[in-house]
Amino acid sequence: MKFKLLLIITIFFSNISVSQVEDTIHGRVISSVTKSAPEGAIYIIEKSSSNGTMADSTGFFKLVPSKKRETYDLEISAGFYGTLNYKYLSEWTKRSKPKSIIISVTCNLDSVMQDWRKTEIKLYIIGSIAPVANSKSDNRFEKKYKLKYFDFGCEPSEVYECIEKYNRRAFMFLDLKYKDKWRKKVRKDVIGLN
Repeated sequence: MKFKLLLIITIFFSNISVSQVEDTIHGRVISSVTKSAPEGAIYIIEKSSSNGTMADSTGFFKLVPSKKRETYDLEISAGFYGTLNYKYLSEWTKRSKPKSIIISVTCNLDSVMQDWRKTEIKLYIIGSIAPVANSKSDNRFEKKYKLKYFDFGCEPSEVYECIEKYNRRAFMFLDLKYKDKWRKKVRKDVIGLN
């Protein structure tokens, strides 16, 4: 009984009107590469306002628009995907499930094959401000398996998911040529290894 009374009082004194709650924009930002949330922070801004929010780690977000409209113009940015301009229809605010918003990028996986042919294949490692230098063992590994570890620093030049796909394709080539021998000596900070 106390819980119900507290709930009624909270709703009564709340600044949020019922019409605002109905017009809450519910969405989920999904990567075209992984079919899940893009890596890194995802920002959603209602254009022509200072109204914005961030998606959670699974890509879900809620945004109460500044005022009721037929169409809400959203600007969505996620890492190196670039900015997506998206029109969210007001009728979608009544959906029981969030609207899926796919943010696209094309990964150039042909480059793995080209790198393999030129014996310049890379294994991308987790980047940071202060890269971890190769040990003597790492240098021998690179020479033996004809590849190079590549640390892109704290800001990759490509979308993280594409880097992970590149590495996974490189793993396939290494498995075909060397079986699983290379896996025993590879650096543990190689992206997508686990």
